[in-house]
Amino acid sequence: MGEIPWGPCQYCKEEGPLRITYFSFPIKCNCCGPTHSERIEHCNKCEAKMPNETKLWVDTKKLQDPLHEGLFTKGAFI
Repeated sequence: MGEIPWGPCQYCKEEGPLRITYFSFPIKCNCCGPTHSERIEHCNKCEAKMPNETKLWVDTKKLQDPLHEGLFTKGAFI
């Protein structure tokens, strides 16, 4: 069985046991694979919120023609 993560909450900064929440985005990136995800570590008192910003790694070629190069996965523009 896995260990419970421990550390500072990303919101209130209180040290203690943490919950992990993932937010997924329909972007094919080099850092996560077929869908980009952001990991949020928060305490039981704080509710995880969708991040305002996200950092990811993509090939520059994909930025020049994101649809043709497959940067966005199916359903990204719905």
